[in-house]
Amino acid sequence: MNARERFLRYMHYQKCDRPPFYEFLGYWGETCNRWYGEGLPIGMNIYDYFNFDKRENIPIDFGPIPRFVPRTLEEDERYRIARTDTGIVKKDLKTQTSMATFIDFPIKKRDDWEKIKKRFDPYDKRRYPITWSDELLEYYKTIDRPIGLGMTGFFGEVRNLMGLERLLISFYRDPNWVREIMDFWADFLIETSRQALKEAKIDYVTIWEDMAYKNGPHVSPKIFSEFMLPNYKKVTDFIRAHGIDIIMVDTDGNFEALTPLFLEGGVNLLYPLEVASDMDAVTLRKKYGRCLLIIGNIDKRTLTWGKEAIEKEADRKFPLMNDGGYVPSVDHAVPSDVSFQNYLYYINLLKNYISKISEKSI
Repeated sequence: MNARERFLRYMHYQKCDRPPFYEFLGYWGETCNRWYGEGLPIGMNIYDYFNFDKRENIPIDFGPIPRFVPRTLEEDERYRIARTDTGIVKKDLKTQTSMATFIDFPIKKRDDWEKIKKRFDPYDKRRYPITWSDELLEYYKTIDRPIGLGMTGFFGEVRNLMGLERLLISFYRDPNWVREIMDFWADFLIETSRQALKEAKIDYVTIWEDMAYKNGPHVSPKIFSEFMLPNYKKVTDFIRAHGIDIIMVDTDGNFEALTPLFLEGGVNLLYPLEVASDMDAVTLRKKYGRCLLIIGNIDKRTLTWGKEAIEKEADRKFPLMNDGGYVPSVDHAVPSDVSFQNYLYYINLLKNYISKISEKSI
């Protein structure tokens, strides 16, 4: 059984040879550099080293076309302030991976929106790779790994355009404007992806949001229901009409208050489920059953605490694999404070558990 067949059967709670084996959100660059000094062979691709199952994404461009011209505005030994090709001005630490400080955004008023939305023409041919052809479509049809399509969601995109603070205030001060942008975005996602969904064999769609923090979502269920739920239904209905029934949302933080609404909106997989934000895969499985597919929820902090903590985390989460629909993965990109030996210990525990399941056959 190849990785594609395995992923699809497992995520539909059907019998397969074993659960899928992935690290879904990857690693910090500093993590890989550290591990090269701790036993990972120099130059070795980390995914190949651990022999993870393969997956692939279709590179459809949902960004502004033409892009903004990126430029450095200020720079010293530690920091760089630059405008990105999406029009955001941010401050980055140059010495290591860290969260950027966002300074400015391309939309401040309605006139800015009228100008920038011209960059989001769904019919621009540059949105599709220059290799789009019968040959590429045959590749997507016959390849032995699952094929995904990633897009930015409604909260995530509008936040990228105007910033978190301005967006949250605008829900109350100018709700019609926010609704207009989100409605536009739903139509844009549908029209941009129409050809890909029609012509290519796609196994899942990922929607990036990042719309919560440690203590809860950035918006109330009421706001979600009014502004986002109709658009989620519109987009997921379109996706499902093309035979794709695994629709994921990627959001950090604690979004549990919105989980029922994501499900109502046609989403059926949530990740990465940050443990530090009190998200818990075991609780979610008990509450939502097989209606909710899960990826992630392995506490990255336990990988720094040692073998006993790693074993405790594994003993609690790994049994969810017995029923299908759950892929263990670290609950964010693996950070650089995780040693190679600790990560190896975690991976070996995971491989051993998967091996035991495969002996029984799901």
